[in-house]
Amino acid sequence: MDTAFAEVRKHRNVILVDQRGTGKSNLLACDTPESEDISPAAMQAEAGKCAAKLAGKADLRFYTTTDAVADLDAVRAAIGAEKINLVGVSYGTRVAQQYAMRHPQATRSIVLDSVVPNTQQLGNIFARNLDDALALQFAQCTQTPSCKDKLGDPRAELDALLARLRAQPVTVRYRDASSGEEREDVLRAETVAGLVRMYAYMPAAAALLPKLIHEAGAGRYENLMALAQMMQGDMKDSMAMGMQLSVVCSEDGESMVANQADEGTVLGNQMPQAMAAMCAAWPKGAAPTDFHQPLAGNVPALVLEGEFDPVTPPRYGEEVVKTLPNGRLFVLRGQGHNVIGAGCMPKLFAQFVEKADAKALDGACLEKLDYVPPFTSFNGWEP
Repeated sequence: MDTAFAEVRKHRNVILVDQRGTGKSNLLACDTPESEDISPAAMQAEAGKCAAKLAGKADLRFYTTTDAVADLDAVRAAIGAEKINLVGVSYGTRVAQQYAMRHPQATRSIVLDSVVPNTQQLGNIFARNLDDALALQFAQCTQTPSCKDKLGDPRAELDALLARLRAQPVTVRYRDASSGEEREDVLRAETVAGLVRMYAYMPAAAALLPKLIHEAGAGRYENLMALAQMMQGDMKDSMAMGMQLSVVCSEDGESMVANQADEGTVLGNQMPQAMAAMCAAWPKGAAPTDFHQPLAGNVPALVLEGEFDPVTPPRYGEEVVKTLPNGRLFVLRGQGHNVIGAGCMPKLFAQFVEKADAKALDGACLEKLDYVPPFTSFNGWEP
């Protein structure tokens, strides 16, 4: 992110705020479950244990987006700023929109990167959005003759791999990517689905997925397993699960329901079912009655989406700008989630912050962004 803010920092101060429950602001982290049981009953039990542990240092009802917005305005007042420019990425776009709703007089402009509309609840958006993004990303292989000839149809091979692992997980010996040591673990369908989901956030990494899936389809699971375990280790220390539950359970509970149409997707209904189970054991705060109303008004808004984003697709940005007459949407070609640092976007971002006029921006430089070709071997793509 430092690169994305390089131009802005030449003329302005950047204030980073740890939202309550994250970083050094009373981090609400839960221990990683030792059991591999991911049934709703097991997830509910783990959430109950986590809530009981955290209750000693936090009232979990007061870690919502609404509380974060109040904190943010307190920071604004403390630094003596009459108006602020807000930058939000992913969930941060919810915070930015809510702030602009509650404190319009203090909001000079907003940048919404990979935006979640106020109207969108989070319970079961993940499965369909991921499948739609995978269709676009995997088409980079099926529409490239050399990739299709060598690796076939990545989605068909992924479906076959997931079905096989659901029926019978496999024990895999692999080399740990961090330590280099030989290890042995069980590869499950949920592990593969999780890796696919996270790699889809970054098309440059997702370019490797067709090759990984093809290798696993042939019984060579080592590389897939090593990368999955490395990803899980990296994420474990970066997630404030307690804070996430306080937010989602308070603000999105009604949407945590199984959707029959999602049964055939990579993720299926596991996420909303797991979240519903955990929220049954989690203390809940209150959200304003207009919390899920769209942000409307004249606030200058720069809205960014990646063409291949697996969680906040371009249609979300289209929805947001409909009620923002001074808003403008840029969809970045071939990009995934969190795109403010891609190509010439840092320059356009800085220009927007200076003049607070998204419609005056010349986005022609974004045409230089291109697609990452799919890897046909572990050495890279075809020359």
